[in-house]
Amino acid sequence: MHRKLRISEYEPLIGSLNTKFRSWAVKTLSFAGRLQLLGSVISGIVCFWISTFILPQGCIKKIESLCSRFLWRGNIDQSRGARVSWATVCLPKPEGGLGLRRFAAWNKTLSLRYVWLLFSEHTSLWADWHKHHHLQNDSFWSIKESTKFSWMWNSLLKLRPTAANFLKSIVGNGHNTSFWFDLWTPLGPIIKLLGNTGPRALRLPLNSSVADACTDQGWSLPAPRSDEALALHIHLTSIQIPRNDMFEDYYCWETDGNKASSFSSAKTWQVLRPRQEKKDWAKSVWFKGAVPKHAFNMWVVHLNRLPTRQRMASWGLGVSPNCCICSALEESRDHLFLSCLFASQIWSMVFSRLDRRQGVFCSWSELLSWTRTQSQDAPAILRKVVTQAVVFHIWKQRNNVLHNQHSISPESIFKCLDRDIRNIISSRRHKRQFRRLMTLWLR
Repeated sequence: MHRKLRISEYEPLIGSLNTKFRSWAVKTLSFAGRLQLLGSVISGIVCFWISTFILPQGCIKKIESLCSRFLWRGNIDQSRGARVSWATVCLPKPEGGLGLRRFAAWNKTLSLRYVWLLFSEHTSLWADWHKHHHLQNDSFWSIKESTKFSWMWNSLLKLRPTAANFLKSIVGNGHNTSFWFDLWTPLGPIIKLLGNTGPRALRLPLNSSVADACTDQGWSLPAPRSDEALALHIHLTSIQIPRNDMFEDYYCWETDGNKASSFSSAKTWQVLRPRQEKKDWAKSVWFKGAVPKHAFNMWVVHLNRLPTRQRMASWGLGVSPNCCICSALEESRDHLFLSCLFASQIWSMVFSRLDRRQGVFCSWSELLSWTRTQSQDAPAILRKVVTQAVVFHIWKQRNNVLHNQHSISPESIFKCLDRDIRNIISSRRHKRQFRRLMTLWLR
């Protein structure tokens, strides 16, 4: 495509996504089920496009808006109700997100493959065409954007600052490496090191190769007149002088200090993706053996994004902030899941099975600390499974009371909880671990 995609041209992509979302909207899907569909089916459809085209920002925003609506509302016709920002959702799970990818950053990552094709030794008709029509005797790093060029080519030129961090030149005989623009020294491109006056100071034209800067006797550069030029001379004295009998120059794709002879979208994404600090609570939410819907609910609860009555009252909605189960105090997260009389009775029954010395939790952070505690009587994996199940059933009962005016006793809730935990433990593959966890829970 020689120009920017029009709305009508990427409409088939939007239409395909709309068809998928509307067919799923009629099904009863949990949040975890919707997340799974977004991470597999939807991401697969979009990746097919963004691996080929550089999509306009308007198109990407539309796609992410549809994904957000589907995740939080179950359909794409309602735009309100997002509990967590899409930027947070697209963070990796250890960093507090759900492991999805921002399509803009992913599109940028996949587009760098085209830059790699221009330097790779592998034959490419696309790369040969652009070398003939756009580069000729110019360097990819020095050519300027122009209205004469296609929108696609200008978009690739805008990616040069990013690509320069990955594309390294390994110098052999020095004939194919640009002295000024290629990254062949740890000092960065020489043109950036010395500035626009560098070619005059070193008496080397802009189109010079590394081989042009030396002879068989050594480097043919004038004496340095600046600190930057001195640093360059010091580095050049520490490397081998290019010779004609050495191997041909070649390029590599370097990520995190590891050089590779091929482009890796996965490793490049790990460098370019938005990132946050790793959260110490993430292991209490996401772990091997967790029930997806329980883990998703636990994630939302930890971020304090559930529509509790206290939060709804703070939004200005005409609702009472009191707990709809006990009506004693405001329905905050800590009250509903920890200090409410209903929750306290359930936790007491749990402690009678797992940790008889444990009392009522005073805060949410204390609960998370308890899930990470390892002991012979109650291993951390069992504590996490039980905690997520308790939180899930308490929230389910709260909604049952609020919307259906139907109250269930803590003893009945604990029976359901007990059955769920047995099923979770029974699903574990390792028989020895299954028997041990089941023994600890049923003692």
